[in-house]
Amino acid sequence: MNRNGWPTASDLLQELAAAPPASRADRREQLRWLGLYGLVQDLESVVARLRSSPHWDAPLALEVSQSWMLAGQAHQADLAFLEADALDPSLALVPDVWGLWPAPAGEQPADIGALAARLRRWRHLDPVALDASWRQRAQADWTYALTSSGLEELVLLIRHGPDLESPIEPFLAELVGEELIAASPRQALQFWGLLTDLRPDWIHARLKAADLALTCAEAERCAGWIATASPDVRGNPWYWDIAARAALEVGAITTALDHWGQALAEAPPELAEVFRQRRREARRGPGLLQARALLERGESGAALALLQRLVADDPQWQPLRALLQQAETAAGAGGGPEAVADHGPRRFGQLLERAAVRIGLTLPPAAPDSQAPVADPVAARQRLEAFARTLSEAEARFALGS
Repeated sequence: MNRNGWPTASDLLQELAAAPPASRADRREQLRWLGLYGLVQDLESVVARLRSSPHWDAPLALEVSQSWMLAGQAHQADLAFLEADALDPSLALVPDVWGLWPAPAGEQPADIGALAARLRRWRHLDPVALDASWRQRAQADWTYALTSSGLEELVLLIRHGPDLESPIEPFLAELVGEELIAASPRQALQFWGLLTDLRPDWIHARLKAADLALTCAEAERCAGWIATASPDVRGNPWYWDIAARAALEVGAITTALDHWGQALAEAPPELAEVFRQRRREARRGPGLLQARALLERGESGAALALLQRLVADDPQWQPLRALLQQAETAAGAGGGPEAVADHGPRRFGQLLERAAVRIGLTLPPAAPDSQAPVADPVAARQRLEAFARTLSEAEARFALGS
């Protein structure tokens, strides 16, 4: 099992695809987390595999009963409980109210007795009473939700959501707000991380978890929550902002710019400037630095490709334009005499074409087709003047949209 605090649902599914846990403790832990996350189909597969293994016995069947109960499958939990009793009647898991069976030979082990008692209590659970007591404990100390018993009770409340007098989610959102997040970011990450895997459809939890993972340098957790987000979550502009910042962390500048573009497409007008500013800062900060580093390492082709994209998005900013000219010169110098003669105009033409497409402009050609006969000077001048006017208009429109 993942020992870095707690396993996410993605961690758990990856472990299921690997070899089965070697130790009994790890098998029990795997069962428990499958139940907590409500992964019913995966739990069914694991239980079927355990039943046909030499490890199957009454205590393990009792652990399976607990997992089914946490997953909200009360009938399956009852069947596993009865199976545990049948596997070892000496444990006296099912009370002999009529006195029909011999008394057990020995005392029931303490851990088995405690688990059986807990399962009986859960089977006759009063959700409203549990809700009141859980909220009281959590308000006294919000980290109660991170304890084993506190988390299990929270899962039971989530499973009994329709039976509660008021939904638990608004209470949870207020329980760990910005002040507590700033004071204990890693504990807050665990809190929201657990909630997003317990409630995959809760947009607020998913965004909080992914954002905190990014803050705490937990790149894999952040990537997992971004990749497994539902279509509803992907329709939120803050999702794309988090995805953009995650891409920026690993140096994927163009991907980050694309994600901020998606955030702008989803954002209401009052939010648009936030994402526009972040995209601008990425171009002029990390984007410029990465392009310069590529040039310094002699990777002129990669630098040129990156700078063409940056300048297409930010044509008015002179430092990017100057570095693009430097990259074009370096790339041309590396391609031999013919490349030097032809590389600059062709690259510039390709850049302009991409820029025009992005704002829906049709640019007239700056020069005649290389296959066409040489045009007269008057026609060439007219083409260049038309090109200059349209390019000026394009730059202005880019500036307004940046």
